Amino acid sequence: MELSPHLHSTRDLLMRSLPAHNSEQAPPMPEGLVNDLLSRFAPPTVIVTRPESFFSKLRNFVATPGFGIAATAVVLLGVGMPILSKSREPFRGNVPVQSDESVGICFVGRNLELQSAIEKSGSFDVSAFRSATTREAANAMSGAKVVVDFGDDTITAYDSAGGVKYKAKLPDDPVRVASAVADVVSRLE
Repeated sequence: MELSPHLHSTRDLLMRSLPAHNSEQAPPMPEGLVNDLLSRFAPPTVIVTRPESFFSKLRNFVATPGFGIAATAVVLLGVGMPILSKSREPFRGNVPVQSDESVGICFVGRNLELQSAIEKSGSFDVSAFRSATTREAANAMSGAKVVVDFGDDTITAYDSAGGVKYKAKLPDDPVRVASAVADVVSRLE
């Protein structure tokens, strides 16, 4: 049997001890002694692994089926939720109106700068705007409404029964006037 070179000295030591005994007196060689010696004196096998890079880990993560399912769910929710929650109200500001009827926005008097700022703000649907020459004409309009009175510099919210729900002062700054109207519209329930 061929031994590794580093076991030759062990083999020589064992061979020298055998001639001291007769062949009849020599102890029998234990089974598996050579295998035990090889395993004892063999150099250990070292497996060197390189750590995975971040991009390798990311590529493996993206390749899993769970990632595909999660990505599909996110896309469906991102597209589906705005479609399902679309409001039919003319008000499109940050706070939705909770009524089933549309809210009209009536302008009484003239202030072209402020009226234009409200109409061009993008917070309201174009069909919500109504004009009235007097406050009485605006009050006579049916349904929930917000009356912007440029003569009194007030914004008043009326419910569908005609009762006053909220009243606020009209700001002079055209930048803040649309948000003030939106705040009054949001107070209608």
